Amino acid sequence: MKSNVVLKSGMVETHTRGEKVIDVILIIVMVLVAFVCVVPLWHCLISSISDGKSLMQHEGLVVLPVGGISLEGYALTLRDSSIMMGYLNTIIYVVGNVFFGVIINILAGYVLSRKTKLKSPLTAFVVFTMIFSGGTVPLYMVCKSLGMVGTRWALILPHCTNASFVIMCIKAFESVPQSTVEAARIDGAGHLRVIFQIMLPQCFSYILVVIVNTAIIAWNAWLSAAIYIPSDKSKWPLQLWIRELVANNAEFMNWSNPNYSRYLVQYCVIAIATIPLLMCFPLFIKRLEKGMAQGAEKG
Repeated sequence: MKSNVVLKSGMVETHTRGEKVIDVILIIVMVLVAFVCVVPLWHCLISSISDGKSLMQHEGLVVLPVGGISLEGYALTLRDSSIMMGYLNTIIYVVGNVFFGVIINILAGYVLSRKTKLKSPLTAFVVFTMIFSGGTVPLYMVCKSLGMVGTRWALILPHCTNASFVIMCIKAFESVPQSTVEAARIDGAGHLRVIFQIMLPQCFSYILVVIVNTAIIAWNAWLSAAIYIPSDKSKWPLQLWIRELVANNAEFMNWSNPNYSRYLVQYCVIAIATIPLLMCFPLFIKRLEKGMAQGAEKG
């Protein structure tokens, strides 16, 4: 097979002209993707600190604060105690989903990664549920029969895992050398010790990808709350309160003396809900990159 790598003096590897062109194209594509992702966030953030009346008259993308810098939108938003209540509830749901999800995913991934007679049919069953789901109404009926409707459990237990997360955990445990597991079993280690002391430290990057994705899904979830706890506002997550606040401020122009700062609320609540994720994400970026790269190599 002919190699595309060119060896110059000193045995230094250099890319061919075609590979350099491909590198440039990839860089341009990544820059465009980053631009498309960052621009909406920047637009919302800068709009949230603009002047409400001036922003209403502005058209197009907001690059700099319109009408000067103003924090009136945040003052109106944070004055509402429901935001803090929504934050607390969302943290409860995120922690609950991650806690129960990690337990279920790890145990299921370990069981289905072992070479047993039931591995193939059980794995096929998991994959089947990923392709064909029962839907919202059957899930609601199950939750109602279990007495979870109207409780926080309805936002935690039914949504803490899914088939794709289980499959990722299966791949994580399969990436651990079988010789390591066999050596631990010979030394008398039981299943739980093999999972948490032998295998989990070696494939934690995979598991971290599952944990972070579970947390993000739980943080952004609002439909489940609208279905299972529509009238109990004390249990509403942040995202449902955001929808409520935006809906309540939609008709402020019909008031006799409109407060134009209320136009900023829709941008402020988005910034308030997004900034925590953006602050936490850099803490896990190296682990996430490692886990995703390993998954691409061994998947």
